[in-house]
Amino acid sequence: MAASFLPTRQDVQRYLSLRALGISLGSRIIKTIPRQAYDEIGRALGILRDGALVFDSLDMTSVLMDCCLYDWFVDGKNLVERYVEMHPAEPGTDESYLLQAYLQAKYRIVVAQSRVPEAGLYCQDVLNGEELFLMDLGLSQSITGGNAAIATRTIPLGEYSMTGGAGLPISSKKAVLDGLLRIESEHDKPLQGPGGVSLTIARACLAAGAADYIAYRSTQADSRKLRPEPRWPRHKPHRRR
Repeated sequence: MAASFLPTRQDVQRYLSLRALGISLGSRIIKTIPRQAYDEIGRALGILRDGALVFDSLDMTSVLMDCCLYDWFVDGKNLVERYVEMHPAEPGTDESYLLQAYLQAKYRIVVAQSRVPEAGLYCQDVLNGEELFLMDLGLSQSITGGNAAIATRTIPLGEYSMTGGAGLPISSKKAVLDGLLRIESEHDKPLQGPGGVSLTIARACLAAGAADYIAYRSTQADSRKLRPEPRWPRHKPHRRR
């Protein structure tokens, strides 16, 4: 049970190390995304218009790439699975550990139950009722109360999980539900495939304006000038670390 896990300083340091590795690893995997994936996933997310990808915010690019990696399938395999097969990491290394964790990634709608400052959140997945501890320093600072909902992909790392891709705050349950009802009448191929659930949820969240409420800041970026950050209603800005 997630509630029995109490993150230590060593857990946080381990998480930071794995997230830093994940950034490097992710940049390599992203290079394998073909144009066809961008177009098909962009269409499924509702951001391909007149043959061009249209981003209403900078953060939508992260959502698009995350969905391309995990939700675009050819012959039953997504791009992460293909990368792991074609670029096997040395057994016993952190890279091997992280790649195997990527293969178990899940797209969830999580509701925050409580937080551990400078560590993360105790959450419940509303799709299946599962409880988990979500290690994310930014969320532990930006979400100060319970019942905040986020659509995000999670990567299991033993007793806790970390966020992957781009989390989309659900600030209006009605707007997301309305979006889901509209999408049900569509017949886009990716929405009908193995990645259809996460694509449908992400599209509904984007249509409800979720991308307007997120922005990210690296732990290395404090000395650099950053663009103004949009605010998540009732919460501080979410800064991913």
